[in-house]
Amino acid sequence: MKKIGLSLTVLGLSVGLAACGNTNNQSQSSQSESATKTTASQASSKASHSSRQATSTANAPAASNSQSAATSQAPQDATTLGYRVFYTYLLQNGSPADIQTALEQHQLANIDLTDVSGKNVTSNYGKGVTDVFPAHTYTVSGTPLAAGTVTYQVIDENTVRVFAVPSHFQDQRWGTDHAWAQAQADAYMHHPTIMKVQTPSAQLLDLMKTTRDF
Repeated sequence: MKKIGLSLTVLGLSVGLAACGNTNNQSQSSQSESATKTTASQASSKASHSSRQATSTANAPAASNSQSAATSQAPQDATTLGYRVFYTYLLQNGSPADIQTALEQHQLANIDLTDVSGKNVTSNYGKGVTDVFPAHTYTVSGTPLAAGTVTYQVIDENTVRVFAVPSHFQDQRWGTDHAWAQAQADAYMHHPTIMKVQTPSAQLLDLMKTTRDF
């Protein structure tokens, strides 16, 4: 009987230890699963955060590029464009060397730029002619006037619309014959030519800007 009792006791202990082992294994398994889920959740959160950062970073340069594009398209000043227009006009009748020589020897003593937007297209010499120049229209001329005069409307930084306005209104009919004066004004205002503006060297452009009467 004692042997049977002892056997039962040993068997009971074995079963208990086995149960404890199973319980510990289940607990460890549960903890492992919980840790795995936590790690996966953290990884998912990090991935989502990284994705938001990437989207934000990808969008940022677009605004910068847009500002840069807007800056690069900013128009140049009217004075510089005026000198370029006059240079192109002189270039049509000579060469860069001729222009530089004329400036250096003061044969071309001065270059003047005047905004004529809204002013009478005949400088008020045309009897009865009330037409005015459109916006962004300028006259650039050299001294002496024989050097030339160009009246143009700005289209963009490299293109202008040139009106063949006479440098002098010497014909008496400008002041006496309304129909004739109007026909002359219509001829040059309604039929302008397009000029592609050239750019002189930096040295020549500086010389044109600093030239004054002597």
